[in-house]
Amino acid sequence: MNQDKKIALLIDAENISRNYRKTIMNELAKYGTTTYRRIYGDFTSRTISWTSEDMLKYSLTPIQQYSNTSHNNKNAGKNSSDITLVIDAMDILYSGNVEGFCIVSSDSDFTKLASRLREAGMLVIGMGEEKTPLAFRKSCEKFILLDVLNKSSDKKQQSDKKIDKKVDKKSEKTEKPKKTAKKVKEQAEEVIAENQNEKAEQIISDDIEEKSTDTPTLMPLESITQLIKTEILPELADEDGWASLADIGNWLYKLYSDFDSRNYGFSKLSALFKSCEDFEVKPQPQTDPNSNIVYYLIKEKTNV
Repeated sequence: MNQDKKIALLIDAENISRNYRKTIMNELAKYGTTTYRRIYGDFTSRTISWTSEDMLKYSLTPIQQYSNTSHNNKNAGKNSSDITLVIDAMDILYSGNVEGFCIVSSDSDFTKLASRLREAGMLVIGMGEEKTPLAFRKSCEKFILLDVLNKSSDKKQQSDKKIDKKVDKKSEKTEKPKKTAKKVKEQAEEVIAENQNEKAEQIISDDIEEKSTDTPTLMPLESITQLIKTEILPELADEDGWASLADIGNWLYKLYSDFDSRNYGFSKLSALFKSCEDFEVKPQPQTDPNSNIVYYLIKEKTNV
């Protein structure tokens, strides 16, 4: 990743929730410096969640597009914002002031724009939810699933909270007096209520997943494993069967713009493949004694 790249950030506010604002900025910081930060939509509409505080905090320039067309056309205002975003993107491209674009939307309408920007030699990063059509994902050099990252982040926070609660409970046993029967009953009722809420949330989540049959899904890890064994390793491996894990990762990123080890629950690529029984992973010998970066080698296990 080139930290010196100048990148234009263009956000479709009518399609992306403000809940992802931190994730968007944190992820984009890995790829370069955002010289343009623009967000598009009809900000007089109550359907947009982004606030003026968000604009100020993240230095976002709002591009207001009023819905001044017939009420019969529900998408008229949205289309106006999309067209404005596309026009601005082309203006920025021809200005020659950036080396990359980040288009934040789950809308397939930006597929052609992403393809055109890549044809011009631009780095194109897409960000959206899992519902984003495959065509838009593939048109980007890198596509980041915001809701997947947020879910994994929430799970980690919940796990940390559970650990803290366990520690607190242990200290309570030694410090606090015994609870009264009334207090125990009240807490039991609270737990039952919480469990019922969790069950209700799970039922709703399952129902949404069943209805979203057209939503693109991540490539199964088994399929990726098979691809590496049959196609990638034969091309990259040395005489002993070892290949650079970084090279394997780059190959996968080029094939699948939405490939990310975090989508499978692992913070790093090395951790992902260490968990696979089909491969051996070992650190690559250091060539620079002053470097703290660890590179890995990967090989198919012969005894699997």
